Amino acid sequence: MKKLIHFSKFFPVAVVLSTVLILSGIVSLCVRGMNWGLEFKPGQNIQVSVNAQTDADEISGLLSEKKVNASVKSAGGENSYQIRTESGESVENAVKAALSEKYGSENVVVEQSQSISAQFSKSLIRDSIVLVLATLVLIFAYTLFRFKWDAALGSVIAVIHDALIMVSFFSWSQLEFTTTSIAAILTIIGYSINATVVILDRVRSDMKIVEAKSFKDILNSSLTSTLSRSVITTVTTLFAVLSLVVFTTGDIKNFAIALVVGLISGCYSSLFIAGAFISQVRKNWKPVAVLPKGNVRSEEESE
Repeated sequence: MKKLIHFSKFFPVAVVLSTVLILSGIVSLCVRGMNWGLEFKPGQNIQVSVNAQTDADEISGLLSEKKVNASVKSAGGENSYQIRTESGESVENAVKAALSEKYGSENVVVEQSQSISAQFSKSLIRDSIVLVLATLVLIFAYTLFRFKWDAALGSVIAVIHDALIMVSFFSWSQLEFTTTSIAAILTIIGYSINATVVILDRVRSDMKIVEAKSFKDILNSSLTSTLSRSVITTVTTLFAVLSLVVFTTGDIKNFAIALVVGLISGCYSSLFIAGAFISQVRKNWKPVAVLPKGNVRSEEESE
């Protein structure tokens, strides 16, 4: 028989640890702020066509050598690239001069140039926040449909915890926060809710077949049963993500670094944060008639 791990003993420590981390992240946001990417700053969108053998990474490196702060992405068309820079006609001229010097002026054509206002950048930040909030509302609706309200709310608290930990990490590390970073946060929200739902399914199942004196005993049994699944899933995913950290650069590397933090936080929150909330709400839970298929030793008996 698998040894029972009393996870509930660590709930208070986990809550304090998470509170300290998130509060320190809020302080960092107030003091240091975020290292916003060019997408969230007023600037210039320049679309160029380069009739030469090159790619976005090479152009980005070239502009960096010329002291031009720019974000470069493929525009979809052949040899067409979108370059996001700071505002100013001089910056646009510097971009064209750098590319012309490398590839020849006859091979470089500025197809389009648009100025991005500060108001647009603020609206992008606002829309990003709305997107994350809408995702949380949909997750709550989904979990509320499948489980009771406290389990649904606990799941949402767990994913909010993960999102705040990731935002705090961006502020602590001053890693550039771009639209790719938002994609990383949404990815982890999906990963974390999946891990939490697996545990909640097991809790619902154990409530029918496990004899226990308190709801904490049910949680301990369910968390012990799903621990290997949670750890193995996280570790195997981390192997793939760490390879991106090692072998890529730029936005993809930043995306992978954010995923590493999120994966660890997601595994932790599904085991401790969601469980801590549900355990507190159901502290007065009393067992009903169950099928005598398994017994769980309570915390008092184990001591």
